[in-house]
Amino acid sequence: TEIAIHCVNLLTKGSQEEQHLVFTREQEQRSQCTYTDSLGDYLYEPNASLLKAGAFRSIAAAYPVRKLHPNSHLYTSDSFIENFPGRIFRIVNQCSFNKKEVKENLADLKKANVTVRNFPATVAELRKRLHLTEGGDTYLFASTLNNGQKVIIRCEKV
Repeated sequence: TEIAIHCVNLLTKGSQEEQHLVFTREQEQRSQCTYTDSLGDYLYEPNASLLKAGAFRSIAAAYPVRKLHPNSHLYTSDSFIENFPGRIFRIVNQCSFNKKEVKENLADLKKANVTVRNFPATVAELRKRLHLTEGGDTYLFASTLNNGQKVIIRCEKV
């Protein structure tokens, strides 16, 4: 029989509230996962327990989300999914890694929280190129879409 993998995330320190996802390796391999070339209104970053357990396709099967790329482990949807097991962001805008587009879309930023997933630059390289310091209420995700397009996604936490 297949061994069940239990992913548990405690919602707040000292709280009894938890999020659970249970799956097996066989379920993960058979799970249907939709990939996308475009972003919806929301971006989802799964909790560390899900990422470490390798529940990449199982997340897409359990929740109505589309995965950005097989190697990105970020998800998107057009509607808000309140109980998603991870961080949820509202997408403000997106731009390619093109210098002109970056300047048009991110010129007003001085601070941002930067995350890189399946992208050809490191967080340090992006910070230097964009002249950003750590922190603030803006979140930037640098990633690759299913069609191979490199994007920088500007978000705010929900």
